[in-house]
Amino acid sequence: MVKITIKRESLLKPMQLVAGVVERRQTLPILSHILVTLQDKDLTFIGTDLEVELCGLAHMEQAIEKPTEVTLPGKKFLDICRALPENSLLELTEDRGRITVSSGKSRFVLTSLPTRDFPRTPIQEKALEFVITQGALRKLIEKTSFAIPQQDVRQYLNGLLIEVKDGLIQVLATDGHRLAMNSISSSVVDNSFAQVIIPRKGVVELLRLLETSDEEITVSFNNNFVRVKGKDFILTSKLISGKFPNYNKIIPKRGDKRAEINCNELKQALTRVGILSNELFRSARFQLHSNTLMLTTNNPDQEEAAEELAVDYQGESLNAIFNINYFVDILNIVETEKISISFKDGESGVVIEEVNGSTNCLYVLMPIRQ
Repeated sequence: MVKITIKRESLLKPMQLVAGVVERRQTLPILSHILVTLQDKDLTFIGTDLEVELCGLAHMEQAIEKPTEVTLPGKKFLDICRALPENSLLELTEDRGRITVSSGKSRFVLTSLPTRDFPRTPIQEKALEFVITQGALRKLIEKTSFAIPQQDVRQYLNGLLIEVKDGLIQVLATDGHRLAMNSISSSVVDNSFAQVIIPRKGVVELLRLLETSDEEITVSFNNNFVRVKGKDFILTSKLISGKFPNYNKIIPKRGDKRAEINCNELKQALTRVGILSNELFRSARFQLHSNTLMLTTNNPDQEEAAEELAVDYQGESLNAIFNINYFVDILNIVETEKISISFKDGESGVVIEEVNGSTNCLYVLMPIRQ
């Protein structure tokens, strides 16, 4: 028999961390459970969906006599913890495959599955490891992950590329229509080189975990797994096999034509003309002339919308069609008042960058062919 006593608040955070990968309905019943390991004063909650494994860490006031492992139905146990009053004291008792949760006058009996059935990620040999702050890694991912496709037939595109080379940590995503790239300098990686592709599910869970703080985390990976370890969590994710395309060939060289546009004004204009755009293609025509950008849309019902914006541009005219949602996605990520758009003509991709902002951020958007 195992018996532990712990505060509700000590359980909530680690349980909420692992809940993202635990599903109620699973082909394997054990995947709806979490593995709870107890050693000394340390309490570890582990959830997995066979692609991503998450560990949440908690501490007890009193040490237990011997290391113990049990499983709990993850969602049910989290719902119980949430429903109990604040600052409640929980008592968990395990006896022959049954877990009794008691708190005050409340009592719940849950079924526990054998711990031997719980799939654990094997211990991995690390090929490369570096330290980065939570805020820095979160920013790298936020500025790029929106370009990950939902489900591309090219499996290697369904994730986020992390590349370490020449003292840079570079993150990149593309769906073939747009590309987002961001990087930071790091003395930690020196002249190391590595490329890994983290699947969308791992990226989503990582964004959920990371805070905008200067707390350091450790990132390590090999050919099969990436592991991100913080003070109160450990995320391990399988990697996507396959080689990421040579992005240097995807990124067009900056053309000799360059326009500067106010981000907020452009976003609002695109939102307005988008109301009457074709619902299937969600496209807008960009007509760029000297110091003027004209946005126009229409739909099969013969309805039209137009907006004229003042821009900083002198040069030949540009006439191109872009996906409105893709453009707005970029504008939502940009942190500066203005963006610059570099292009050669209306047929090739445009390079979008922040004006007086980060020089490490770059976005590419391909026009829609007529």
